[in-house]
Amino acid sequence: MLWIPLIGLSVMALLAGVLRWASSLDTDRAHRKDYGLLREVAKVPSTTAARVVEERLHEAGVRATTVPDPEGNGLRILVFPADRDAAIRALLAD
Repeated sequence: MLWIPLIGLSVMALLAGVLRWASSLDTDRAHRKDYGLLREVAKVPSTTAARVVEERLHEAGVRATTVPDPEGNGLRILVFPADRDAAIRALLAD
């Protein structure tokens, strides 16, 4: 009867070791934010600048979203790939 708890503890120790090993894997991909299909068209330093860029893109009929830059240097403006060229033209106009 004593062997049943020992088997259970052994299995738990094995699982704990595997989980500890798996959680210690440090890859760039694990820490990178993925925004799916969205592509960056602009990088701005402040939320005010991001609002101006988003408003300009909205006027051009382009859907956009703003996300923080992974390095903490401002904000990124993202659009869908199909809208990328229109977004760039709208931002470069004037």
